[in-house]
This record gives sequence, structure tokens and C-alpha cells, in this order.
Amino acid sequence: MRSTVIPLFVLMHFLAFGQSRPTGGWIDFGSEHTNKWLQIAPAKLGPNSLPVPIMDYAKLYSLSNIETGVHAHFMEGDKAINSYFSLYWSVVPQRVAVHVWGFPNETFQTGNQVRDERQIYYDDTGWVTQVGDLWISTTIQVLKDKKILPDITINYSSKTTTGGAIQGRYTDAPANYYYIAFGKSLFPKNGFIDEIRVAAMGGFYVWQTNKVELAQDEGALYEFGIDLKHKNWSWKNEIGGYSGYDAYRYIGVRGSNDPLVYRTNIKTAGERTDWILEYQTGLHDYLYQTFRFSMAYKFGHNKLIK
Repeated sequence: MRSTVIPLFVLMHFLAFGQSRPTGGWIDFGSEHTNKWLQIAPAKLGPNSLPVPIMDYAKLYSLSNIETGVHAHFMEGDKAINSYFSLYWSVVPQRVAVHVWGFPNETFQTGNQVRDERQIYYDDTGWVTQVGDLWISTTIQVLKDKKILPDITINYSSKTTTGGAIQGRYTDAPANYYYIAFGKSLFPKNGFIDEIRVAAMGGFYVWQTNKVELAQDEGALYEFGIDLKHKNWSWKNEIGGYSGYDAYRYIGVRGSNDPLVYRTNIKTAGERTDWILEYQTGLHDYLYQTFRFSMAYKFGHNKLIK
């Protein structure tokens, strides 16, 4: 019985994770788990591991919404597609909102060359599907509709550890960020554009690493955006990221934790349904080209501020 069970366990382990990579020359970041080889930094993990926050343009909405979508990510040696789900709950319309969002599943294929660069312990076995992370955000409108002063929101966001790290996709550890955002709208009297919304935000991003001697990384968070509106159409352009303290530099591993991204999206807003198409690319420490498509259904009884 014993001789049968052990080979069966080995076979199941191989089918689940694949043969292990040769680890000669790899840096051990300190633990007894195979995750000890991973560098917990945005440029060394999957595209959804430590995402740059989405801009809120310092404005909360009256209506709640449920959004579902699909995201596709491409880079040399790594491609992925994931589902997306979010619940935006307008707790106090235009004043307080809770946003629960995340990635129910992610399907990906990472080649062995990328696995070596990221020190992922197991070989490429083809397409793999796993559960992603769940985030919870709370946003409060501090100032709104003042004649001279900008609109102001504050945000705190924290993630769960539902996403696994063994395939180098997620951190499998806590992370959070918080920020203050400023926004102001201009209304041209003539021309095609009905409203120009400019916004900026700054804050702090913190995540746990697997480095035994320095178990936390953190740094400044920043973003800038402009939203151009015509009737029920909106075109947003944003640039921003964050800069980590670099928990691994003491052992000669530098960089990989200062992501800077550019994203642009087009949204058409209906009475109850919005459609969003977005493209994101990395300018630094984000290696993917990302395409997002989603639909949001709005519910509630208050007038929507688009």
C-alpha cells in the first residue's frame, strides 16, 4: 500500500506544478518554502499582483454598480487572461463608498525563460488557472463643488491573500495603499468637449515581502489624469505608479519595484449600463501590454453623477 501511495502523490504533484527548475545561481530570499526564490516586487510577478490604483478623479457617485469584465495581458514569454468583478456600494451617495473588487480567476502561461528570470520553482506545464486576489477599498468625499477649492477624496484599500504565489502570479501576503485625490472640472462654453476633468493623487503603498530580514516594502504613490467628456462619452488618460523602498537591495538585488504605467480608456454611459474599453502599458517595472473590457450595471434611486 505504501509503495503505491508515494508514487501516486508524486504523480499528482507533478501534474499540478510540473518538474522543478534548476536553482543553481538563484538567490535564496530566506525561508523553507519554494516561494523563498521569488522576489516579491511588481516587475517579478504577474500583472495583477500589486496593481497601480485606478484613478477616482476625486469624485464619488450616487448610484451603486456591479462591474464584470475580462482582462488580457501580453509580454514576451508570458500571456494571461483573467476575469474581473467589482461591487461599488454607494453607502452615503456622493459622500462615502465601499468598493470590493478583484480577480475571480486568472489563466496564464509562463515560459521557462521568464520562470528562470523570476526564479519560479516549477517548469512551464502549459496553461494554468488559479484564483486571484480580492481588494476592499473605502473612499470618502472630503470636499465637493467648491467655487475655488478642488474636490477632494481620501481612500484606503487593502487586499486579501486569496491569490497564490507558487507560480509567481501574486504575493500571497497582505498589501494596502492609501491616498488623497484632488480634482477639478472645467466646462468649455464652445467646442466639442462638454467637460474637462483634471485630477491628481498622492499617497503610500505598502506590501509584505518574503525577505526574512526586511519583511515589508513601501513607497510613495502618485498619479495624474485627465477626463474629456462629450455627451455620454468619456475618454480618460492617466499616468502614475509608486516607488518601493526596495527590501532586497541589501543582498545585491535592486529595482523591479518602481512601476510606472500609462492607461487610457473610453467609456459610454447609459441610464443603467456603462461599457468600458481600456489599454494599459508599462513605462517602468510593468512588463505587460494590458487590454480590459468590462460592463457596469448601475442600481439605486439617486441621480447619477457621470
